[in-house]
Amino acid sequence: MGIFARKPTNDERPGGGSGLEVDLDERACPRCRRLLHPWEPVCPEDGADAVDRASLPRTDLPPPPAHLLDEE
Repeated sequence: MGIFARKPTNDERPGGGSGLEVDLDERACPRCRRLLHPWEPVCPEDGADAVDRASLPRTDLPPPPAHLLDEE
C-alpha cells in the first residue's frame, strides 16, 4: 500500500541535514557556579569570565586524604 510508505531518515534525505551547528559545551561561572548561556562570555551576577563546566572542581565530593596528596 502506498499510504504507509517509510519516511526517509536524515541520512537518506538529499542535502545532508539542516546545516545548523550547536555548541554543546556547557559554560559556568567559577565564582557562583551558575550555568551560563552560550552567548554569555561573563557571568551577569558577578562579572567573572565563563569557563568550561567540566574544568570546575566538584563540591559534592570529600577532599582527598592527606597521604595521597604528599609528594615523595
